[in-house]
Amino acid sequence: MFLFDIDEDKSRQQADRLLKQYWRVKHIAGSASHLKSPICDHAPKSFSSDNTTEKRAVKTLEARQTLEYIDVALSKLTVINRELLKMQYLSAGKLTMAYICGELGITASSFKKHKKQALLEFSESYPSEGLLIFKKH
Repeated sequence: MFLFDIDEDKSRQQADRLLKQYWRVKHIAGSASHLKSPICDHAPKSFSSDNTTEKRAVKTLEARQTLEYIDVALSKLTVINRELLKMQYLSAGKLTMAYICGELGITASSFKKHKKQALLEFSESYPSEGLLIFKKH
């Protein structure tokens, strides 16, 4: 039998950090229209060794992949934990804990318990490495 000694606090922190960046990632993922074609004006120009258009395209693809991974992880959570995380992190407006508790039909103390559980479940369900942290022995 395999025993995985998960550092639950650090895993929750990683999930929280990622989900707090959701809207920034969403904006980057939708910014493919900001990619510009090179402009030729026949004037002498200094060239840099980095391709900013390529870097922007890569960042856009990475952001889209991250959004897909978030969706996959959320789909694997229990309904109440999924809805809690969606309301807490993915809502367009900032929802209060009292509002979320009312919508989910839970108490404030139950909210904290569910949020801790939801962040850990999210870390475990996230399909890419980096969120689930293991204790070092």
